[in-house]
Amino acid sequence: MWHAVTSSGETIIEQHPGYLGKDIAMVVIRAFFDAKDVVRYVYIGEAWTLDRMIEPGEQEAIMRDGLTNHPDRVEIVQLQGEDHECGQIMGQRKIIRPESGRPYLGPLQMVIDLPFVPDGATMQSEGRMVGVLPARGMRQ
Repeated sequence: MWHAVTSSGETIIEQHPGYLGKDIAMVVIRAFFDAKDVVRYVYIGEAWTLDRMIEPGEQEAIMRDGLTNHPDRVEIVQLQGEDHECGQIMGQRKIIRPESGRPYLGPLQMVIDLPFVPDGATMQSEGRMVGVLPARGMRQ
């Protein structure tokens, strides 16, 4: 799900068009954001992650196979935001599924504050869902 704000202050809530496939869905979102002149957004979605740093030699397998079958995977709700003036921010809430009872969300954790991220570490995001905002000043 996308929660976006345009340059005129209009708020837009849009379902992620995942039925189009990952790449086409992002082409559609980028074009939509460009047409609406979106200046900030938050993407909210379920994801797998690891609750630890990636081990040396593990990166290649994760890039090839993903985390779906990784024994240490953790299910989260990911919140990923971007603002044309302030940059990016990313947080997560663990999805906790007790043996009995309903699933619930753990507390919000900002990615830079996760306990396994070393102090002073630089975080970098890349991929199809990063840099989604239209480039400012490109329209003539």
